[in-house]
Amino acid sequence: MTTERSPAPLPSVFSDADRLFRDPLTGLPSEHLFHHLLPDEFGRARDKEANGAFLAVKLDNILAINSLHGRTGGDEALRAVASVLENYRAGAGRESHVAFRLAGPLFGYSLPACSAPQAKSAADDIRRLVQQSEMYIGRLTVSVGVVNYYEMFMEDGTREQMALRIEQTAIHRLGIAERQGGNTVCDESGTDASVVSARPVVLMVDPEPASMALLLRALEAADLTVRVCEDGESAVTAIEENPPQVIICEAMCPRLSGFSVRERLRANALWNAIPFILVSHRKNEEMIRKAVENDIRHFFRKPVSLTEVVGLVLNITRSPTG
Repeated sequence: MTTERSPAPLPSVFSDADRLFRDPLTGLPSEHLFHHLLPDEFGRARDKEANGAFLAVKLDNILAINSLHGRTGGDEALRAVASVLENYRAGAGRESHVAFRLAGPLFGYSLPACSAPQAKSAADDIRRLVQQSEMYIGRLTVSVGVVNYYEMFMEDGTREQMALRIEQTAIHRLGIAERQGGNTVCDESGTDASVVSARPVVLMVDPEPASMALLLRALEAADLTVRVCEDGESAVTAIEENPPQVIICEAMCPRLSGFSVRERLRANALWNAIPFILVSHRKNEEMIRKAVENDIRHFFRKPVSLTEVVGLVLNITRSPTG
């Protein structure tokens, strides 16, 4: 099991004010600091035509861990992964690296100056060290998506836009690693494509799945994979565990309404980027106003038009994702 210890010093790139932003569970730098650092790191690399890399690291099977050991056990597992990342970062020659806690079971690891083989090697080292760690009561594994900064040098956009592109590409590759069975590293979007399901995943959130059965079958007929949750809380957990490409959510879900689910996702840049489609038997002025306030761009009244909704989902999922 992990033990309490003081947070490691942050690299000098962070200001005194930045040092207040720590993830309370793991003690690692927070998502706030990640979004502060990554655009600058990418900008410096592009200006100097030098490489760096970002790793998206995700604890495998967090739902099973929570189910077996409770939420406290899940938190201990996250702290164990954080400890492995921080111990690795503290190694000789890695003083400028930074490990972050991003959201749920997702971590980030920044390597500001490295070659592509060095980035892949670091990802393999982290994966192996987590698997070998004895800081938890059970065996832990992680999946890792790797993006090298030079892959983005020829694209147009601000540093902030390119940093978001790096995040999204890393998450996409992380998903490939997970679909290969977890405990895997993916550093290119086409890795082992022949054995990886390329079907985009749609998460349908509805307290009465039978009422959406026709839409579900239509989506599956369009070569999409559909997962179903019956309440908002389980939907948020499922999104943290394995982000879908599109979310179709009933506005009046129990435990967390569709609007509340969207609010939760907007608090994190990675989940906020997932296209969100709201559906409901009710669609009045107040609900439309709340949808606009939450940047929900697609709101359909039930019963939905299968052609319209399936067409929208296909247009979204066929867009380039890296």
